[in-house]
Amino acid sequence: MGCVHRFLQCNLNHSARAQDLLVHTMAEWSIDVAVAAEPYFVPTDQDCWIGDVDGSVAIVLRHSAALPPLDMVARGPGYVAARIDGTVVIGAYFSPNRSLAEFERFLGGLEALLHRLGSRPVIVAGDFNAKCTAWGSPRTDARGEALSEWAIATGLCLLNRGTVATCVRWNGQSHVDVTFASPSAVRRTRGWRVLEGAETLSDHRYVRFELSASSLSSSSAAGARGEEELPQGAPRSFPRWALKRMNKELLMEAAA
Repeated sequence: MGCVHRFLQCNLNHSARAQDLLVHTMAEWSIDVAVAAEPYFVPTDQDCWIGDVDGSVAIVLRHSAALPPLDMVARGPGYVAARIDGTVVIGAYFSPNRSLAEFERFLGGLEALLHRLGSRPVIVAGDFNAKCTAWGSPRTDARGEALSEWAIATGLCLLNRGTVATCVRWNGQSHVDVTFASPSAVRRTRGWRVLEGAETLSDHRYVRFELSASSLSSSSAAGARGEEELPQGAPRSFPRWALKRMNKELLMEAAA
């Protein structure tokens, strides 16, 4: 299998305590990389932090991780992309207070970035504040429809598994933290899960997954992602209405 990198995905809700806990948790659990939406702040004097242009999302490298420094690929409002050991990791955040038209323009910018990256292995992790049955929500909203159609149009594969909520508040819970992988990266991922019992000091739970330096076999990748443990009826793919956006090439990639 080769080297395996451990990832955390989270939303820190602009909390200093949540950010301190994330750094501590990365050290305690030997997490190599974290994608943090809504950080308290993004240090500019540390090469293990890299943020977008408005401080709404950051990629964090553990100090002692056996990885080269973060190599920034691109950044803009609400997204940052960095090359990590041959894989481009894109962190994203989009506020729930902005319009659907703004969301679609945001996705268009990410799509342009993905086209520039070509066939490189890519992970996209973020809090899109979009709800869709494909990633565990009981219903699909307009943003969820836009995001799932965007993922199909760009050839990305959904890593979310199961129905555990990623955000829990006093007035309810939601599934808004989503992870995608390109076809060249998806076979290298394993163990995607929401950590229900871990303290985050935020209203969002940690999401954890691993990325191998080499591809897993089809059977071991499915098992490692925990698919045999899915409750019956849990979402595995995008809803049927989104198939209208698929083309022959995307179907061939999904079947490979």
